[in-house]
Amino acid sequence: MYVYQYMMNQQKAIKLEQPTRNWLDLPPELMANILYRIGVVDIFESAEKVCTAWRKICKDPAMWMVVYMDGSTDPNGRLPLDKMCEYAIDRSKGQLVDITITEFDYAKILVYIAERRLTMARCYDIDYMDGIWTKALKKLPLLEELSLYETKITRRGIKTAGRYCSMLKTLKVNQEEYRLWDEYGYREFKAKKIINDRVAMAIGQNLHELRHLELIGNPMSNKGLGMILDGCHHLESLDLRACFFIDLDGDLGKRCLQQIKRVKLPYDSLEGCPFIYQNDGMTCDADDE
Repeated sequence: MYVYQYMMNQQKAIKLEQPTRNWLDLPPELMANILYRIGVVDIFESAEKVCTAWRKICKDPAMWMVVYMDGSTDPNGRLPLDKMCEYAIDRSKGQLVDITITEFDYAKILVYIAERRLTMARCYDIDYMDGIWTKALKKLPLLEELSLYETKITRRGIKTAGRYCSMLKTLKVNQEEYRLWDEYGYREFKAKKIINDRVAMAIGQNLHELRHLELIGNPMSNKGLGMILDGCHHLESLDLRACFFIDLDGDLGKRCLQQIKRVKLPYDSLEGCPFIYQNDGMTCDADDE
């Protein structure tokens, strides 16, 4: 009993001796790292209003070189997310290099970025609209990475990227796999009208400098894959997960594995892959220009 009481008293004494942390005493670079992690919305709505020191950090262009905007956290009654995104871009003072936009109207933001001719290198998780992207890509010559999810992309968009984005090294165009449900469960639906090689062929014909390519769920056939292998000689990684209309059992499969260092195969697991959901019906590819 006495031993227990002694230990409790010692623990209380230790707690009393611990100094209270003053957040204002943290180095600015450490505080900037912490503030960045709370997200754009909370920075604008809360953090920068706490004190002068935090507001100064929040207005530093270096804070806005990387911007992540998630529309699923849309705060009702607050400043619209597209306006917040524009403010974040403005605060970067032209230093924006990496932007992720999900779950809200992206069109105005793409035009906003393009009109300012920002030196953006990476663009993630953004939906696709052909006319807007064609206009934007012409003004993003330093773009190195482009990720599109659940999207429709056309040959014209890919051709534009090949012509104006000579530094593009990573392309991700991912979507739900092409399958159908029936009364017996999950079965593959290999109908000729579903197979579509347009995107794959456009990539092979226009994006010769690619190093990394993800085409999860693409309905291409061996013809489209062959065009990619013929045109993209510098590929180091190729993700073919859920591309159920290609057959890698023959010479094409051997060539694919010999030519590219890292290949993910159609039936490899999708676990951990963002924005890929189990499909309850057939999806349709873009009607190309």
